[in-house]
Amino acid sequence: MNRTMTVSAGILLGICLALPPAARAEGSGGAGTRETSPQAISGAKDGTEEAVRRKKLGDQCAAQEDYSRAADEYLTALSIAPSAFTRQERLQMAIAISWADRLDAAAAVLRAILAEDPEDRDARIHLAKVLSWSNNLQEAEAEADQILKRYPENQDALLVKANTVRWRGDAQASIPLYEKALAQGENFDAQIGLAYAYLDAGEKGRAKEISAPLKPAYPYQEKELARFADSLCGTRPSRAGVQYSHYEDSDHNRVNRTTLFFGLWAGAWDTELSYRLTEATDPLRRANADDLWISARSRQGRFDTEAAAGVTRTARGSLATGQARAETTEGRMSFGASAAREALTDTAQLIENRIVRTSAAISLAEALSPRLTLSGRYAHAGFSDSNSSDDLWLNARYAVKIASPSIATGYRFRYWDFRRQSGGGYFDPENFTSHQLFVSFYGEKNGFSVRFDPYGGYQSYLRSGIHTRGLYFGLPGAVGWAMKKCTALEINFEGGNYAGGTVAGYNYYQVGARLTVYF
Repeated sequence: MNRTMTVSAGILLGICLALPPAARAEGSGGAGTRETSPQAISGAKDGTEEAVRRKKLGDQCAAQEDYSRAADEYLTALSIAPSAFTRQERLQMAIAISWADRLDAAAAVLRAILAEDPEDRDARIHLAKVLSWSNNLQEAEAEADQILKRYPENQDALLVKANTVRWRGDAQASIPLYEKALAQGENFDAQIGLAYAYLDAGEKGRAKEISAPLKPAYPYQEKELARFADSLCGTRPSRAGVQYSHYEDSDHNRVNRTTLFFGLWAGAWDTELSYRLTEATDPLRRANADDLWISARSRQGRFDTEAAAGVTRTARGSLATGQARAETTEGRMSFGASAAREALTDTAQLIENRIVRTSAAISLAEALSPRLTLSGRYAHAGFSDSNSSDDLWLNARYAVKIASPSIATGYRFRYWDFRRQSGGGYFDPENFTSHQLFVSFYGEKNGFSVRFDPYGGYQSYLRSGIHTRGLYFGLPGAVGWAMKKCTALEINFEGGNYAGGTVAGYNYYQVGARLTVYF
């Protein structure tokens, strides 16, 4: 799913043509005209004159595609004297503000315009776009529907509606909307959106056919087409790869895991066959485990479903394993449920003890705003050594920056409780509680990606009659490279002293790599 903010070249040209000749002449650089220099702005005789001069400086910045600076000047001008500008001027300013990723501010300006004139179609269309870019899909679709009630053939409104339907996960329902938008005339954004819709629906051949005639006319279209080519590459019918990880902890557990996998699309199902070899040691023992899995995943309408079945073999015999998962989204809320039966092979002791965990979980999330999401998860697990646990997570996540590089921060609370300490080799605390603050960073450019999710907090639990409490931290992350010849490489790392971070519950670190080849 790609939510890149696409820019309307016609509107961009309109902003540039709306600039005074002197500002356009200096678009390639320079300190600005005498009227828009910082000294002239500070010397304005009143607020209205200062606002007008700041707006002109913002126009110069927009002409140079410095939208961050333009947004600062526009917002200051609007805060000083909003009545100094026509609705059309404020619309142009709101568009540039949105391109600076100041989506909430842009939406506020657009709503003010619509409060004065609810029939301003251009302002409502761009408000719908801004809401969709900020992941407020329900409101974006409602704004698009208002336009389509009066103008059912409006291409911009049809495109916004098609995007919101696809981005919420219903690719099939978005296809006729994209096709109707294209029926109004050629449109790069509508055509590549239709290609993405077929790709999301699992029809790679049709997606390739639709995207083949596209000829980018602007730099943003070249970038969008390149991103689509990477997505097309990443969903080729077949893929194969290898994954390796090395784990160590403060209890001298060492685990090396190597996984081989092969995947292909079977109709609308993404299937994968994998084999994993686990080699584990500690000061007292050495043990190996083999896992063979087959899984299938598909998105049907608003439902994302996955099922897997496999077998785990150790020196003491074989065990059947499996899992099933389903998620759906309705408006701002998403629901999920899962069940699994797995053999714990995270340490040599667990392999030797042949511990099996059977679990079921439910999850719920609600986007209270485009940036703030609350979520929760509850899981109950039973263990083959007559033990059981209840695990509750509550999360609040705030997106500081939505566009790439994206930045988010938040808080997590966890309560985890086991019926008893079984001595089976896994971490089984009583009344485990943790409070956690986290930061999440993700950025990608030219095929390279970086993810870093540091966290820290306070934990407390009782185990074997000993009460432990204190601060903890964790440092997970990854770097990746998606090569143009349809090869993807990722190197990941993780470490910390969070007792709930691993099955064993010790201070630990883990490093790994994954190589995938598509063909």
